[in-house]
Amino acid sequence: MVASGSAEKSSAAQPVLVLFRTAMLFAVLAMLSLLPLHSVLSAPLDRIPVTVTGSDTVPLFNAWTILWNSAALKQGGHGWWDAPIFFPEKRTFAFSEPMPMTALLQPLVQLFGSAALAYNCWLSVNLFLNGWLASVLLRRCGCHFWSAAAAGCAMTMLPLLQQQLEVLQLACLWPSIWLLSNLLQLSTVAEERLSGLRQPTIRILETTAAVICLPATCLHHMMFLGLLLLISGWVLIPLSAVRRWGLLIMAAGLLSLTPVLLLVRPVQQVMSEHGFERREQNVAVLSAMPSDYLRAPPNSLWEAVQSRTDRPWNLGPGWLRLLLACTAPILIFCSKSSRSLKRLAITLTLFSSVSFALSLGVNLEPGGLRIWSFLCDWLPGMAQVRSAFRFAIFFQAGVVLLAGAGIDLLLIKTRSAFSCMPQIRRGSMVCLVLLFVFESWPGRTRSVTVPRTDQISDWAQYLQGRVEAGEGILILPYVAGYAPDDFESTVRWMIQSTAAGLRTANGYSGFFPATHYMLQQQLGQGLTDSLIAMLRSKKIRWIITMDSDSAIEADANELLQWHWSSMTGECRIYEVTGADSAVLQITTP
Repeated sequence: MVASGSAEKSSAAQPVLVLFRTAMLFAVLAMLSLLPLHSVLSAPLDRIPVTVTGSDTVPLFNAWTILWNSAALKQGGHGWWDAPIFFPEKRTFAFSEPMPMTALLQPLVQLFGSAALAYNCWLSVNLFLNGWLASVLLRRCGCHFWSAAAAGCAMTMLPLLQQQLEVLQLACLWPSIWLLSNLLQLSTVAEERLSGLRQPTIRILETTAAVICLPATCLHHMMFLGLLLLISGWVLIPLSAVRRWGLLIMAAGLLSLTPVLLLVRPVQQVMSEHGFERREQNVAVLSAMPSDYLRAPPNSLWEAVQSRTDRPWNLGPGWLRLLLACTAPILIFCSKSSRSLKRLAITLTLFSSVSFALSLGVNLEPGGLRIWSFLCDWLPGMAQVRSAFRFAIFFQAGVVLLAGAGIDLLLIKTRSAFSCMPQIRRGSMVCLVLLFVFESWPGRTRSVTVPRTDQISDWAQYLQGRVEAGEGILILPYVAGYAPDDFESTVRWMIQSTAAGLRTANGYSGFFPATHYMLQQQLGQGLTDSLIAMLRSKKIRWIITMDSDSAIEADANELLQWHWSSMTGECRIYEVTGADSAVLQITTP
């Protein structure tokens, strides 16, 4: 009677314990995902975080991307690809990562008038989901709660994501982790001969959702993961699953194919039409070297004991994590581990190895074979990749997951070996887990101010009721350089003009159309009559000057009519007039 009563109490307390652990993990991951935002917590509606040495232009551009997705959703998606930059070019939104899932942040932008708040929420949510789904993946493979939770916490603070914090789309690693988790679970279900259709249907639908989320968050991650699965994913797709649920898999494939093609196909067409490709010398600069992996990440336990280098990145995930990841496959195959855990070990070992190799980019030439050039010639999208070193994100993610599995095996092995010293064992494992999680941590950040969308600039307010449909504006001075930092003012003007519903000939993106370089060259010669005529022919009717030199030059041109000046006189607005006669004079022999 007493034994049965204690058993009932134990079974009743189990769901409460699971709920408590889940809530605790949820809270810890939420706290860790907010750490990179510590520099903006005092003004989350106006500021976004950036690494100390990072460019302000990149996070500002990502804030503009969120703003445009929000504005396009408000318009019902009409003209979404025709972003209001590089006017009058078409489908300019395909020049860079569209990140359409950020349209879900439209209520935040609309309610608070802040693209910065939407940006900060998106960054924090993605870091949280990275950790949460990493812990879910390991739990599905049979790992215990604490080891899975430790891997989730480490995934939230993945070193390369913290080093590249301003590249917002890189933080969207969770669809890739989710897809791997579902494929592993689907393989496990396929081995259960008596399983019905309920479990495989759920897993296949989850897989479909993960596939759709991949391009909706980051096209580069979709392409990188697709290539990795093509090479190393054969372990994840058992033939038994294809034979048993072939029709179900085909239906799910067709379901996911449509939204994926709606995103990928326009981008491919635009890249082909404009001939956008990365030069090999540019890719070489952003390709990793094997020595990059021999250095611990910044803000880690080992940073102080390593020598300084001129290389821009430390791609090592951490020596302890790497040691645990190398130990994990040995422990898994030398013990009576589940088949799902063995499949996980094989998959992640291949996954990490291939990621390491591909991160070398043009430096990967075994036996003189130019593998990167071969991939660019035969794999769609690879010719547009510039930062080959970012394959290291998948290497680090694979190492963290393998290390989590290694900790789980160590927990089991030491339980019997130190059964007579439970307190020593418990203390040692707690220290090991804490070292694994906090071997590296988020570094110092600074903040960048983002223009508010509910506080439209004076010049934009003046133009709102005067710029007609199909017309554009040009803001001077036009950028003269090519580095990202040269475009900071341009991106700020993009945010201000988009918030006001204006289309501008200025722009910044991953790729630049030929018209940008032509306009840059022509403006270098000044506001000539032929340039004014060209602007008029392209329906660029308004010119805004933001500095005194541009204003003096505009005042001297008779084809420009002054309309408005700011209170300080720094900003002036001109209308392009009389250009038709100038065109006749230029074209008449």
